[in-house]
Amino acid sequence: MSPVEASIAAIADRIRRSEQLTAGGLVDLLGAASYPLVILVLSVLNMLPGPPGYGGTLAITMISVTVATLLGRPLRLGGRIGRRVLPPRLLDRMVRQMQWFAGLVALVSRPRLALLTGPRTEFATAVFVLLISLPMVLPIPFINAVPNTGIAVLCVSRINHDGLGVLLGGIIALVGLGIAGAAIWGATILATTMLA
Repeated sequence: MSPVEASIAAIADRIRRSEQLTAGGLVDLLGAASYPLVILVLSVLNMLPGPPGYGGTLAITMISVTVATLLGRPLRLGGRIGRRVLPPRLLDRMVRQMQWFAGLVALVSRPRLALLTGPRTEFATAVFVLLISLPMVLPIPFINAVPNTGIAVLCVSRINHDGLGVLLGGIIALVGLGIAGAAIWGATILATTMLA
């Protein structure tokens, strides 16, 4: 079992034992985990379809966790976002998706290019995740999947100490950011045209 598979198995067990888990409760549950593992859970959760406002809620959660990490503060999420209940079926799908995804990546992932996965790179990773997450707050359909896939690949690769995977995840996330930027630009042009 790879490091990421072992970490996800432990997190999955804790999630399945929890009842009526909120966004804040999920962050508290993950509080002792490493930053890449927390972001992996949130990015996989944000790949799944959910109710209105769901994607934005998770994007704000990712941003809050990242800002707390950059400032060296405990991972906490309060307010209305933190009180939002995550549907049990959604959490169950997320756990299964996470385990499948980690197992798939683990087949090709191995320790390499250690310079890109060491402790000194965590700050740069957090800044990168923050920049990729910002557009996902906007309520525009279909802009979350590709960036979150890239972030998930990056996080799995960091946990497995796979620098090549980190590079691949970063490229996928940047492509997703480009798609999100194009969608935002298109929505802005459309709105401007309709109001003209």
